[in-house]
Amino acid sequence: MFPSILLAFIGEDSAVGTYVKKGVYILISFAMVSLPLTFIKPKYFSYFIFAIFPFIIFESNHILLLKTPSSEEAILSVFLTNFNEAKELILSNPISLIFSLLTFCYLIFIVLVIRKDFFITKTQKKIIFTGFIFLFLSLTIRNVNLARNFKNTTSEIIDNVQYSFRVQFSKNFPSGIFMKIGNVYEGLKAKNGYLKNINEFKFYSEKKDQLNQKEVYVLVIGETARKHNFGIYGYTKDTSPNLDSITNLISYQDVYSNANLTSLSIPFMLSRATPKNADLKLQEPPILNAFKESGFKTYWISNQQIGTGSIFGLYAQLADKYVNVSKSIDASGFDENVLPVFDEILNDASQKKFIIIHTIGSHYRYNYRYPDAFEKFKPTLRKGLSIENFSNFNNKEEIVNSYNNSIFYTDFILSEIIKNLNETAASSFMYYISDHGENLFDTAEKKLLHAYETPTKYELEIPLFIWYSNTYKQNYPNIIDNLLKNNTKKIMSSDTFHTILNMANIGLPDFNYTKSFASKRFDTLQKRTVYTVNKSIINID
Repeated sequence: MFPSILLAFIGEDSAVGTYVKKGVYILISFAMVSLPLTFIKPKYFSYFIFAIFPFIIFESNHILLLKTPSSEEAILSVFLTNFNEAKELILSNPISLIFSLLTFCYLIFIVLVIRKDFFITKTQKKIIFTGFIFLFLSLTIRNVNLARNFKNTTSEIIDNVQYSFRVQFSKNFPSGIFMKIGNVYEGLKAKNGYLKNINEFKFYSEKKDQLNQKEVYVLVIGETARKHNFGIYGYTKDTSPNLDSITNLISYQDVYSNANLTSLSIPFMLSRATPKNADLKLQEPPILNAFKESGFKTYWISNQQIGTGSIFGLYAQLADKYVNVSKSIDASGFDENVLPVFDEILNDASQKKFIIIHTIGSHYRYNYRYPDAFEKFKPTLRKGLSIENFSNFNNKEEIVNSYNNSIFYTDFILSEIIKNLNETAASSFMYYISDHGENLFDTAEKKLLHAYETPTKYELEIPLFIWYSNTYKQNYPNIIDNLLKNNTKKIMSSDTFHTILNMANIGLPDFNYTKSFASKRFDTLQKRTVYTVNKSIINID
């Protein structure tokens, strides 16, 4: 119970954001921990506790350090660490080490002292089992009712309920640690399979020129940012004051995401996959490899936790340098945390750089996505607010204000990235695109969030900005002309792969210039399609 109690007392995760949530969280933990006592003797139960003691210490230290439950990233780092790294980490935390040793000795004492004939009475077992059933039946009813608030179809509701249980169990101990270990194991298998699959693949990409100067090209992937709430797109509130005033910035007016879910949409940006050829995302490497073949050093900075076997985990591993600065998605881990890493990369010795920055942007629990200093629009949602209240239409003003503050903060983050890029005096550009949009009670159905089987325009219409340095403009005036001419044309997120390579003046033997809006051959009449969460294809145009 120690990791769960620790999280309830000092955690910053939304799962323990209020006193009621803390109480429910501890009850769920207690129910899971005590359930084995209904069918095994306490003596054997003590053996189990003894066996998982290292996980108890690992989880407790993670909560002490970061105030959130452990992640797959953290668990994977244990698998990948070496003896010297482990020793350094242990010795650098002497208080934790002493506490762990004392607790371990006490646990040995308990295991030795407890008698084999000691048992839980039938009445006590019935109480434990009944309490477990009641608690999880209540949780099921709550999750079903909540899903019905968000989703319309039966399959959407079932998926939502399953997702809720996965999140709840993953945050509790010990269920969470075993779920994550299982995910890491499966993820490593997927990773090895993917690497084997693409091992001999080559784009045969080639830089068409050799500039005798620094080249730094940056792709920023936004999260859940819809174009409708950016001031630069005509929104009535001033949510993008920095973008409104930055020179050399192009905003694109008619951009659609190819999917309304992150795990589906990002592969369409980073690979040559399309909704009509979705399997290509696992048959070829992403854009990183095309840059590497052309002499660039590649980087991936993430402020989102990445599952080992997720599509991001498979792609990110291919970067020459990967850094993850994220916390739990239900805790306040701000995008400004990517900036020191970005500065460090800008100042390293490599002359040719391609950098992907994956932000947390405006992901659900919008009020967790910006510091207090960016609470411009009020009133806003309270920290720890239950999801039931979050989904209440009566709270629309607080929900939209909190979302707008996250956009206001994204405006700041993008302006900082541009400012730092500009100071490098390199041939550089920043390409920003969001993975998908979001519903904010805009329709008669009062939809909220995203990932509906039939997406609304608010889930699909996304912002896309390109900033370029003066040096880049001098080097590639024709590309700038094409980018400006196409800023009102029909664009989809799968054009990203081709456009970024075109902007870096990197060619492929079979390059499809009709998919690059940096080219005069761009297909301005293209028919856009969307890949839905149930893997069907919708025609937009």
